[in-house]
Amino acid sequence: MTEYLPWDKSWQKQVLYLPWLQPEIPGMENSPVLPAYPIFMDSLKRGLHGYDFFTAVASAMVFLLGHEPDAAINPMYCAWLRVFNAELASQLFYEGTEMTTRFNLSQAIWMLQASLLLEPDSYETNYNLALAFNHLATKLTREEKTQEADECYEQARQYFYNASQLKEAGFRRSEKKTGESVLRADEGYDTGIHREW
Repeated sequence: MTEYLPWDKSWQKQVLYLPWLQPEIPGMENSPVLPAYPIFMDSLKRGLHGYDFFTAVASAMVFLLGHEPDAAINPMYCAWLRVFNAELASQLFYEGTEMTTRFNLSQAIWMLQASLLLEPDSYETNYNLALAFNHLATKLTREEKTQEADECYEQARQYFYNASQLKEAGFRRSEKKTGESVLRADEGYDTGIHREW
């Protein structure tokens, strides 16, 4: 069964691929070598350079991670993005969660999927992605799109299950250390990061 996602393939026309080059910005000396850099056409037209160029590349990578979570190139994108911005998974989590509360479900889902690829063991991201898919399934049910709704409910069930497994494992780990479970705070969240999406 093909999993339903709330967008068509037209988004692919927004992204171009440029030959790889080593970023000449501080901290990126050991970044992974990529076969090509994705970038939004609009960013390319603006003639960005240096850090601004690589910020636009990072935005395009995140967009691709969220829209094609099963793409073979994703582990390389994730490795590059972790070097470029170690806080990116958290930033995407908070933005995706906010989109869910606003019922902007397509944006919420791709942001949370990208966050989950960057930090696969996040209980919170699995849980919020499950909620987003559950909301989407409810919406599709009301629209009488039964097959799509069933696929979304199935994805929600899987993410709820993943979250429950991570929560249980995390509780056991933290209980051994401190005797109580501690939820992660939203430290270091940068609301001013450049976004292309």
